[in-house]
Amino acid sequence: MDAVTYPQESVQSAIAEGFSPYKINMMERHPDFKEACAGGRVLWGPTFVIADSRGSEIRRWVGWLSPESFVAELAFSQAQADYNHGKFPEALTGFSAIVDHNHGTQIHPEALYWQGAAGFIAGGKDWDALRASWTRLAADYPENRFGVHASVIEDAPE
Repeated sequence: MDAVTYPQESVQSAIAEGFSPYKINMMERHPDFKEACAGGRVLWGPTFVIADSRGSEIRRWVGWLSPESFVAELAFSQAQADYNHGKFPEALTGFSAIVDHNHGTQIHPEALYWQGAAGFIAGGKDWDALRASWTRLAADYPENRFGVHASVIEDAPE
């Protein structure tokens, strides 16, 4: 991460726009290690824990990411935080941006899933918004777990 991902301007900008990063060496147990990991265990590194301003964990992943994937994960984390805090229009905007700019990436199916959920709630039970995202998700990613979850849209009310 230090050699390839962190030095990239896109990564530096994404971090500066809404995150307060800090790095803990797993080999040198820091006194605040447990708190920094939002109470969860760290079994391998690098482990990334994204927490909101209240300290609640929003997202966690393990392993190296390319700069593009890292920026997408940060954007996803922000959209998920908005969703978790009831800011559904903002979450919809965030998830939609990820869907629009990350087709074919690992995060795309999950963003499609949450785009549908945020659109449904933001639109006051907007079945068309949910159906649009989840139909696309089930068709494009039938073997992905989010595609499987979204396949229930076939049974949704018209």
